[in-house]
Amino acid sequence: MLKYFLTLITSFSLLNFSVAQVVLPKPLVADKIINRFEPSRLQDAKVSASSYIGERMEINIEKRLLTLDLASILEPYIHRPGKQTWIGEHVGKFLHAAANVYEANGNMELKNKMDSVAKVLIASQMPDGYLGTYIEKDRWKDWDVWAHKYNLIGLLSYYKVTGNMPALEACKRMGNLLIQTFGEGKKDIIQSSWHVGMASTSVLEPIVMLYRYTADKRYLDFCRYIVSSWNHPDGPQILKSLLAHGNVYKTANGKAYEMLSNLVGLIDLYRITGEANYFTACQNAWTDIVTNRLYPIGTTSWGEHFREDSVLRPDGEVHGDKYNGAGEGCVTVTWLQLNWHLLQLTGKAAFAHEIERIIYNSLIGAQSPQDGTVCYFVPMDGRKRFAEVNHGILPDISCCSSSIPRGLALIPQFINGTMNGMPALLQYIPGTYSFSIPGKKKLQWIKMEVKSEFPKNGAVTIKLYPESKGVFDLMLRVPAWSANFKARVNDEEFRGEAGKLLTIKRLWNPGDEITVLMDMDLKLIPDPNKNSTQVYIQRGPQILAVDDQLDVKSKLPDNWIGNQFYVTNATTDKSSITLRLVPFADAGQTGGNYQVLFPRFEKLKEAN
Repeated sequence: MLKYFLTLITSFSLLNFSVAQVVLPKPLVADKIINRFEPSRLQDAKVSASSYIGERMEINIEKRLLTLDLASILEPYIHRPGKQTWIGEHVGKFLHAAANVYEANGNMELKNKMDSVAKVLIASQMPDGYLGTYIEKDRWKDWDVWAHKYNLIGLLSYYKVTGNMPALEACKRMGNLLIQTFGEGKKDIIQSSWHVGMASTSVLEPIVMLYRYTADKRYLDFCRYIVSSWNHPDGPQILKSLLAHGNVYKTANGKAYEMLSNLVGLIDLYRITGEANYFTACQNAWTDIVTNRLYPIGTTSWGEHFREDSVLRPDGEVHGDKYNGAGEGCVTVTWLQLNWHLLQLTGKAAFAHEIERIIYNSLIGAQSPQDGTVCYFVPMDGRKRFAEVNHGILPDISCCSSSIPRGLALIPQFINGTMNGMPALLQYIPGTYSFSIPGKKKLQWIKMEVKSEFPKNGAVTIKLYPESKGVFDLMLRVPAWSANFKARVNDEEFRGEAGKLLTIKRLWNPGDEITVLMDMDLKLIPDPNKNSTQVYIQRGPQILAVDDQLDVKSKLPDNWIGNQFYVTNATTDKSSITLRLVPFADAGQTGGNYQVLFPRFEKLKEAN
């Protein structure tokens, strides 16, 4: 397979992909809505590779992105038609994940793979701009626009971090073909795909990106056509429904991944246009999901669909050769992206809290720390079926195994940055982060060092190194689960309110140190599933689980990846039991059955 891949690369070597001395592109269209939270540049956010999240990010790179069989995801473009209907999505997803990783850490091995993949993909584009996996007679009937969506996302992400002009030109050709194909008096985009047209109209997200990088008003007009197409007689009525009742279950057919993909595009279109209804619809959907459809592990959906209010089945089941369960990986990642957009636009801590919940539970919980494979669903009870879904591409390439690496690659953007121009730390992930704030005459750069064993404990040390001493606000997010949050600078102590931002204003000197202490007590969280009397156990940001391969252990086995293990005494009204708990994200990694739902305990105490 590797020999075949290298042959493909060689055969397209005539394309010039040199990026030496390239000035990286900047958007040509200014946003009408300015972010309240602006993250550090990815290249200025260095997550500690030895930290809990850093280790998972490294696994994503070393055991997934760098080992992926790239020939298998390119083959459908070289020999059309593809063997599976949405097979075309994986190349773009790889490029999106790899571009974010490369921007953050400059990994040249991954860069070389990106270059090779982009070269082959672009060379497979048809003269009219078509870059799907169908033969001509079968175009625009199934998952064709969907494949173009991910190729646009992937190649635009690649262009953003390399300045590679062939990638941008390929995207423009794709965009032009879509405009020529769909619109008033042309093909109806709603009729070109599945799920009441939501699959094809989710191309909104990269068309907004394409407009931003080209300033070609035709792309903005096409965005408006997409939004208007939702109101076609057979359309999903996304905007109309979410403005009228805000219920995602009652919108279209409730298909969560496709709907959230559309909302990610819509919230970014709001940035460009300032049309308030777009933001309101997305905010309504967010409120509905958090209130009625969110699992405590930070994901939503069962069997790929939103369900009725407070119907949050914890299990999974097999129908024929298909397993359905809670928390589809693609849903987890698009839900993460929606929260990310809302955090940037509003600066509200509630969105950072949901991002934390997602990262520490459902996102890394879908990744095997042993080998980097991915499970499609993450049920609350059962086992994690790593690499058991492949959609016809061996060994284990599925929509979710291509999505989860994208979510992991986005993590550095969520950690710190500036809130209304002032420094803010939102996630307590160890590392070194740099950012700039307004100074008297010029921007002042600040370096922040974060040291901690978080989430194993709640002690965090933060050192600030401004270019020069000065008075400014430092904002620290107080997690919603922390009832006792203290920050100390020299002899001053500051107490934070759960779920809020703590602002510390003072004269800061280079080398000033902030020590943070957060309580990490065990908490019982009622199961939000209707009529359930069970509870989840939470410690800090993590939901805990028992794993049947650890049920008689006094310590973690040598082959276990992770160092959190809590022996806990639990008391009911009838008896006492001992629970051996690990984070949900670590559970099931050695093939064991796990459980996160328990009887309602009267008392819960971590053993000494």
